[in-house]
Amino acid sequence: MLKKYFTEEEYNSLQASNDLLFKTLELVVKLFEGKTDKGGLPYLNHLMKVYAGVSDYQEKIIALLHDVVEDTDVTFKDLKEFGYSDDIIEALTYLTKQKGEYYPDYIERIINSDNKLALEVKLADLTHNIDINRIKDPSVNDYERVTKRYIPAYNKILNKLDSMKKEK
Repeated sequence: MLKKYFTEEEYNSLQASNDLLFKTLELVVKLFEGKTDKGGLPYLNHLMKVYAGVSDYQEKIIALLHDVVEDTDVTFKDLKEFGYSDDIIEALTYLTKQKGEYYPDYIERIINSDNKLALEVKLADLTHNIDINRIKDPSVNDYERVTKRYIPAYNKILNKLDSMKKEK
């Protein structure tokens, strides 16, 4: 599937590359080209904000990829074939909301995974989603989405991460 986004030479070169960050940036630039977020900004802006919100190298890769399977025609199998590790794929499976999945159930699935990579990336994702200033002229629906969906999810994930740190 990913081959359709690149020339054969580009695909083979990227697939063989051990530079995951470069590979990932090349991939998301292709996949999200021309797409915008809820604020009308290039979708890559959101991915870069989530990327900036995490510190670990694997978390940064996952941050850039966190919406790929959910929002494009790319599959986990495609990502595996492209060279991503099982740890990255596993975190992405938790971060990918399934069609028809109730949002609170999705958040609970991430929390119950105990997957620190997924939890850290979701926290960074929610941090950016909560920033209502990124939306020009936010509507009542925008405010409700933030207060009823994103803030409670943020608090639950933050509490989970805090409890995981205390258990160490």
